[in-house]
Order: sequence, then C-alpha cells, then structure tokens
Amino acid sequence: MVLTDPVPVAVVLVVAVPAAFVVAYGASELRLASHLLRSRPDSVLETTEGGPVELRGEARPVRGTVEAPFSGADCLACVYEVEEYRSSGKSSSWQTIDSGEEYVPFLVDDGSASVLVEPPGADFRLSRDGRVEVEGGTRPPERIARYIDSDDDIDSQDTSIDLRVFELKTGNDRRFAEYRLDPGSEVHVLGIARHDTTVATRSGQVNAAVGVGEAILDPNRWVRLRHRFVGYPFLISDRSERRLGLKAALVGTASVLAGVGVVAAVLVFLRL
Repeated sequence: MVLTDPVPVAVVLVVAVPAAFVVAYGASELRLASHLLRSRPDSVLETTEGGPVELRGEARPVRGTVEAPFSGADCLACVYEVEEYRSSGKSSSWQTIDSGEEYVPFLVDDGSASVLVEPPGADFRLSRDGRVEVEGGTRPPERIARYIDSDDDIDSQDTSIDLRVFELKTGNDRRFAEYRLDPGSEVHVLGIARHDTTVATRSGQVNAAVGVGEAILDPNRWVRLRHRFVGYPFLISDRSERRLGLKAALVGTASVLAGVGVVAAVLVFLRL
C-alpha cells in the first residue's frame, strides 16, 4: 500500500528513521560481539603488516600520564561523568550533566613486543574505578570542588536558604564517576594498525601504531557514518573478551528488538 496521506508519511519518517539507526547500532554491536567471542588476539609483531588488529596485553606509559579529575590518580585514559538527581512532576531520575575523557598515547605489551596506541577516536569501555556521591547542599571533596569551580557548565550544589529557624538545603544530589585505564593494567584493543618507522622510541617497540581507521576522518559524512556502523571498530577496554562480547550481544539484541518493535507498532497503528 502506498502512503499518500501526509500525516502517516510524517509519522513514518519521524519514527521509522530513528528506529532504523537504533537497529543499525544494534547490528553493529552484534557484529562486535560475534568478533570478540569467536576470535583470538593477534601478536603485536603482526601490527607492522597494517590493517585490522585485535590485541591484548599490559598497558604501559610512553610519554607520561594524565591525572583523573576526581581521584587524582595517574592513568593512561579516563572517562568521567557527573550525574544529578532531578525531579520533574511525579518522576525522578539521575541525569548526566557533564562528561568527558582524557588520555595519552600508550603502549600495549603482549610479551613479544610493544606497540603504540593512539587513543583519539576510540570507543572506551572501561570498568568503573570509583564513584563519589555528594548530598545536595553539602560541599564536595576538595578535588571535586575545584573541578566544579573550573567548569562553567556545572553550578555549585552547595546551596541553601536560611529560614532563620533552620537552613534549607537547595542543591541536588550528585554522583561523580571515573572509568580509568591505569598503567600496568591489562588492556584489550581493537583498531587499525599502520606501519610507521617514526613512532618507535625504545627497545622492543615495533614500527607501527594502532588507532582509528582513516574512513572515520573522511570529509564525506556518509563515508564516516557507514564506517561507524559497518567499519572495523576502534575499541579500548580493560575488560575480558567474554565480558565485552556478552555485554555487546545484550545491548545489540535489545537495540534491534526495540527498533523493530517501534517500526512494527507504527505499521500496526497506520493500519487501524
């Protein structure tokens, strides 16, 4: 049946297009899960040949570290987020009000050799190393307080109203979480290797670097979009292949079912 009524056509476009992206995302997660659960890591020595690689080994610093914003720990990569507990009508939920990531180049050593990893553009899937919960109206720990003061997008939660009889705290509860890749920890990396004779700086390091595929930097947005869904992933994680694969399979299955379910519901609605 050809849709001619502008209202149903608009409904299909508004709902089906986002649903298609959800399905595509789910399919990419399922493809990642299949790869992780069925493949074995490559040797670092193979990275000099270039192309897609999967590595597992010890993460080591090559040019220093970064300082995690909330704990102050020295790390090779850190993903952080700030959540605030907000109420709207009868519902309340935790909402992310700020997030970010910091990293430096690092080495992956699998025992045979080490190779440089260049993190820009990576999909970080790191385990949470700590979360600090701060009650609204109270001053957070000093490091977190300095972080809030330096970030224009986050206002102070240490606010209250003096009612003479008592002081009413008006700030919202917040959670400050860090996900870190620490020096010496085991790391799993999927990415595109390239032969490069300029990157080796120490004995045992191969002439190669691992990073994002060139397609993700293409000026054509459709090429970038296609690579995002069907290209080889660039992933950095401190989790095991099994844990990574099972979570990707769960997320992928849920996304595909949700997207297909939305499209099916729209089609049923249009037939009524």
